[in-house]
Amino acid sequence: MRSNDITERKLKRALEFKLPRKDTSSSVLVPMVNTDAGWEVLFEVRSDTVSQPGEVAFPGGHLESGERSIDAVLRETVEEIGVTPESVKILGELPRERIQGGRLVKPFVGLLSDYAYKNIKTSAEVQQVFTVPMSFLMNKEPERYSYKMSIENDESLPEVLQKHLSVETPYGVTLYWEYNGFGIWGLTARILNNLILLTQMYQD
Repeated sequence: MRSNDITERKLKRALEFKLPRKDTSSSVLVPMVNTDAGWEVLFEVRSDTVSQPGEVAFPGGHLESGERSIDAVLRETVEEIGVTPESVKILGELPRERIQGGRLVKPFVGLLSDYAYKNIKTSAEVQQVFTVPMSFLMNKEPERYSYKMSIENDESLPEVLQKHLSVETPYGVTLYWEYNGFGIWGLTARILNNLILLTQMYQD
């Protein structure tokens, strides 16, 4: 399915998929924009003021005490890219992902208004934002890398991964897309892959 075959109704249908309820400690937003060129996914590049600087990520963070996942993800998105809660239309949820330490992350998919997209203001936590067309993502299989880090970086890995994995878990497997020099991997790539797979499953 091409990106111009995607409609808001199809996205909502794909996102009706649910996993059994589990405890969640963090939530992230997969921000989407519907441009003249078709659907695009918006990503952040983390700044030097936060952990994992330079890493590509989605807006989001930890839930505060008593806070719902949906409220946390809107709060974090407002703080990180300067949009208003009213400018984010939540379309649905993706399967939860488990990260280091056993914590669960709940991903939401949301449509940014055109005005919000064109007036994004990055915060101290965000170096910059960029978008990737769904047409690119849906027509390009992610690369898959097994890695085992040591004092000497594995030169067979992409440069982006060599840089970030030097401070990450010393072994694992990751999906990987590269677009205009930006490397999308790890948790962000897993969430993105779920969005792509579910969108492809529900074409009608």
